[in-house]
Amino acid sequence: MKLKTSELDLQLTFISFTSVLLLGVLAVLYPESVKTTMGSMLDFTVVNLGSGFLWYTLFATAFLLYLAFSKYGTIRLGGDKPKFTKFQLFAMALSAGMGASTMYWGFIESTYYFMDPQFGIVDKAMAMEYASAYNMFHWGAAGWFCYLIVAIPFSIVFYLKKNRRMSLSGVLNSLFNDRLPVWVQKLIDLLFIITTLAATALTLGLGIPMISSNLSALTGIPDNLFLGIGVILALSVVFSLSSYIGIEKGMARLSSATIYICAGFIGIIFIIGPSALILNNTTNGLGIMLSDYLRMSTNTDPFGSTLFPQYWTVFFLANWISYSPGVGVFITKISQGHRVRDVVLILVGAGTLGSAVIFGVFGTYTMNFINTGVIDGVSLIQANQPTELVREVFNQSPIPAVLTAVYLVTMVLFTVTTLDGTSYSLAGIATKRLDENANVSPLFRLFWCLLLTVLPIIFLLINADLNILKSFPVLIIVLMVPIFTITAIKALKYIQSEFGHLEPNQVEQHSLDMLERDPSNTVEDKQETKLEIQTA
Repeated sequence: MKLKTSELDLQLTFISFTSVLLLGVLAVLYPESVKTTMGSMLDFTVVNLGSGFLWYTLFATAFLLYLAFSKYGTIRLGGDKPKFTKFQLFAMALSAGMGASTMYWGFIESTYYFMDPQFGIVDKAMAMEYASAYNMFHWGAAGWFCYLIVAIPFSIVFYLKKNRRMSLSGVLNSLFNDRLPVWVQKLIDLLFIITTLAATALTLGLGIPMISSNLSALTGIPDNLFLGIGVILALSVVFSLSSYIGIEKGMARLSSATIYICAGFIGIIFIIGPSALILNNTTNGLGIMLSDYLRMSTNTDPFGSTLFPQYWTVFFLANWISYSPGVGVFITKISQGHRVRDVVLILVGAGTLGSAVIFGVFGTYTMNFINTGVIDGVSLIQANQPTELVREVFNQSPIPAVLTAVYLVTMVLFTVTTLDGTSYSLAGIATKRLDENANVSPLFRLFWCLLLTVLPIIFLLINADLNILKSFPVLIIVLMVPIFTITAIKALKYIQSEFGHLEPNQVEQHSLDMLERDPSNTVEDKQETKLEIQTA
């Protein structure tokens, strides 16, 4: 798809770019004020509104399970020939949706949970078991339901209604039959983009220091601001190249390679570690997570004092939800040709199992060192030195240099694929109309690659801590959750009106027949004309 300025929403792009620059200027000029203000807002949000995120996730779970296992699960999205295989669908979604964060938290997160056990647990062994289970819960099915509650309505509107605007306002306006005011559409898209940028800032803000720390340990290069910026610039070159090449040639191959390398890394840890303990604890943790799933999903610890659910469960759900706009757009692109049921079950099922293996293996490896007294992981976490904990874990292994090198390669590839998917999503949102294959201009994707490079540099300059990084996604999505909910409900009503009268064995064929409809008869073309006139 060639770059045509008439196809780009330059006003939205300029406002988004300016907003990020303004945030950077304020953060550099008034770092302490920004940290304090956003920290206070985060405290208020997670304590007073945290239950809303839990209920939203349960709504998403019920909504998607109903779609997957009802007759509507056989709806085909964009034809009967999938553009990507089921493995590529899973690999790209996992790389874009979880990515470098899994490497950051994989070796350290269970230690946090061990330090603050839930449900009145006082026994050390039981606390470790539940730490693993909570680790798997926070990275499991609930998160993928948060992604898909946005992705499925996008896919329905794009492939069935043939609305070629890959933006939340375009989807919502189509479902409301062109009744949304233009200013509302612009506001929704602005929040949509800022939400995606905020989530990316969190991932990079956590991941870059971990990469630079381990790179320093491996090469002896001083771990300072210049190394951090150098890492960012190197990453930007790689993901910009992958982005320009395109999803089919670039990210599809890169994400598949990333999954294979990650699997190899997991295999190495399993072999050199206490293999039996890793297998037993992973199995046990998965069982606890499944049996206590509803309890964990609704845990607010109302009479407790540690606020564990608020600052961990709510934080993680908020992080998943904040990434759902960008990942949702990306899933829409790669789900072409698949059935709704396949998209939901592959991503939820494989995503849950994949995260259970990753966190089960990595987390148990660390917890074993803590349990045997080899590493004082609790003290390192209390001293706010999570990167040092990872380095200590690798140093205690028989092959520290090998683990560090493979860890770095895996984390870099996950970061690159995450940013590649995000750049596509942002370019798609800010493009007025895409073709039937949801392609975007490579040059426009490169622009967003450059903007994504600016964010982590800003956070390095102000030496942002974890609390300020947590604040961005949590605060912004408070406004987005009601919009996502309304979009899902309207999408379901559209599906019921289009397919409700059909027998189960007729639904798939009807979704394929809809591809032959003349798109000029759809509301989308009328609304696009109206939007351009009012914007002019």
